[in-house]
Amino acid sequence: MDRTHWCAVGDVLFLDGDDSIRFRLTALGTTGVESTRNVDVWIQMDNWRTTGSPNWDQRFGVKGECSSNCSATGARTDTLNKWRDSPSGSNQWLTFSSPEGSLTGDKVARHTFDIEYTAREINKIEKVPFRCDSAHYVGKWQGCVFDDGQPVTYTFDSRPQWEEQTKHIWRAQNTPDDTEPSSAHKKYIPGSPKSKDPLTRLYTKDGKKNAANRRKSVRQCVKFFGADYATALDYPRECDEYPYASTYEGSVEGASKQSPNDGFRHFSVEPIRDSHNGDAGRDLENSFYKVNRMLDGDKFYVHLVTPAGGDYEGPGRPAGVAAPVSYSQCPANSVVEAKQAEPKAYPEAVFNKYAETTRDGWTGGDSTYSVTLGDGRRLWLFSDTFLGPLNDNGTRPLTAPLINSTFVAQVGDNLTTITGPDKQAIMPQPASGHWYWLGDGLVTTIGGKERLQVVFHEWYKYGPGQWEFKIKRSMVATFDTSDLTKPASIQPLRSGTGIQWGSAVMSAEQSGDGYTYIYGVDSKAVNKGMRIARVKGTNIAQPEKWQYLNSNRSSWMYGETEGDTALTGISNEYSVTPFKGNFVVISQDSTQAFSGKVRLWFGCDPFGAFGHLDGNDEVYRMPEGGPVPFGDCVAADKEEDGKCFSYNAHVHPSLASGSRWIMSYNVNNFDNSVSSSGAHYRDPTIYRPRFVSFTLTAKSLREARSKVTYETQPKQTRTPCREQQRPVAGVLTNPCP
Repeated sequence: MDRTHWCAVGDVLFLDGDDSIRFRLTALGTTGVESTRNVDVWIQMDNWRTTGSPNWDQRFGVKGECSSNCSATGARTDTLNKWRDSPSGSNQWLTFSSPEGSLTGDKVARHTFDIEYTAREINKIEKVPFRCDSAHYVGKWQGCVFDDGQPVTYTFDSRPQWEEQTKHIWRAQNTPDDTEPSSAHKKYIPGSPKSKDPLTRLYTKDGKKNAANRRKSVRQCVKFFGADYATALDYPRECDEYPYASTYEGSVEGASKQSPNDGFRHFSVEPIRDSHNGDAGRDLENSFYKVNRMLDGDKFYVHLVTPAGGDYEGPGRPAGVAAPVSYSQCPANSVVEAKQAEPKAYPEAVFNKYAETTRDGWTGGDSTYSVTLGDGRRLWLFSDTFLGPLNDNGTRPLTAPLINSTFVAQVGDNLTTITGPDKQAIMPQPASGHWYWLGDGLVTTIGGKERLQVVFHEWYKYGPGQWEFKIKRSMVATFDTSDLTKPASIQPLRSGTGIQWGSAVMSAEQSGDGYTYIYGVDSKAVNKGMRIARVKGTNIAQPEKWQYLNSNRSSWMYGETEGDTALTGISNEYSVTPFKGNFVVISQDSTQAFSGKVRLWFGCDPFGAFGHLDGNDEVYRMPEGGPVPFGDCVAADKEEDGKCFSYNAHVHPSLASGSRWIMSYNVNNFDNSVSSSGAHYRDPTIYRPRFVSFTLTAKSLREARSKVTYETQPKQTRTPCREQQRPVAGVLTNPCP
């Protein structure tokens, strides 16, 4: 039945001519009743039945036999009437004892027992294997278990008191590639019954191997969830690991074992509520290891079930309507357009000068987001970054470091580069062939302290081609602004849609409605779609509180998969910014790959609907852009090879002055060779942001004298002529006299 109970049951028939006696015979074995090296078997006879007048003086006996220096006691033979009618009842104890003798260590002995019946009508039962030990670390100092050599199953239910560990184990067993730490190989984590690859109990007297597993797991929690993972939320957390630190498949011990697929075993770590970790750990130790006398080397599976006993199907995703969309009344001047764009705007020259003179700082990079810290510093956020110095002739050394994320702090015209420790990326590579690029960020206050939150994305190469990479996951990294070299905490954004969140972020202060908005983009190659999420307050590292826009249903939804596309034609990085009661989207046009066009959309709410003026939605034409032919890197003032492309335009509100705004975009080159003739090494000015100033104006529909086209039908009322200006077939005309 399990490690502590064994049972055999059947009918016994005595024939006496045409007469008979029949009864039920049950043998029930138990272990661990007391701290002894014994197995006790209770023989029970009941349900007596007869036909005719049988002879009750027929004799029946039971006797135990035990192998390998094991003794058996308690044999009994009696007539059937005495078995039936004696004061002791129709039962008998058989005891099988395993002596310690000269055994050492855990003093493990393996035996089998069987029971013989003195009646030719009954076959002797098959031999029953059991094991006895005197291991002090599994509860009672000695005891026995029924052990057939097969892995035991630890049935772990999803009760609320340790729900977070149940979810973690389920992810590790079923979606290991979605767990941390990341791996350059497809992750394989053993232990589920369906894997046919059990875990193995680890115990050493000094506990050093268990402790090594634990230390490595905690290091991985720090690496992938930040040094403050234990205190990052409003309740204390501990680093949970699976497979357990008390197994040979743990983080250190399991690394040397072979998996069935690519030769690598893996593990998962995740911060969970400390009470869940503690309660689950005590259940593993007391209700499984000790009850089942799991010794060092014993194998077992972990089977997740519901409290009712059914298979646990994993953590459910939130779903349903969180709130209806509440649209604002548009201002009278609700049409926004851009004009008078001029290149080489501030602070382009500041960055160029810094790159030419820095000894080990930023000499080029992309993404180019910006936030303003409480102390007045403007902080620039870059993804891939070349570090200095440059050669005396202005070229880049072939040994120049290229790291995947940096910050550059600006005070006046002075720049300072911030990297991770030892000049590594702010977010170091999670695994070989994997890296982090960043998205937008915001400055917030958490627990009375200023924090910087930045959305990062993990990417990886899936083929040898230059463009054969894709996103794996997103996360929010929270930094203490007094130490921007490493995140204090990291919160995964578990996506079921592959959306790249953090293309833009708008704080609750900017939105004016108490919500922070997080904008994302889908994974299409062209004509990319915008997704919108929001969270109450200013802490975006709470994905469980996010709500997702479904513009078609005019609802905010609990589930990410329930959101829909709010706008198409945007790029991977863009900006959404308030302007005179409107909200302006500025993005590179993605209706064509590598387009040089920067477009503008506008809406009356942070979530749209966003429209554009037909034929008048261009902010700027990036001269380095495509789609074909690609441009020269003209902003570098050097003759180039026509292989440059531009991308990811967005504005910087802190640089705006009245209606005059500043945007940046990035420039790159298809030649990424590391050689003296390689584009980025012969001309370091290519891989730097370009800055463009332009004027934003807000006017009425009458003044615009153009059609406004919307992808999703706006629900706002507009003035003037609000009743007449309902969109027809997605087009808002200007019927005002």
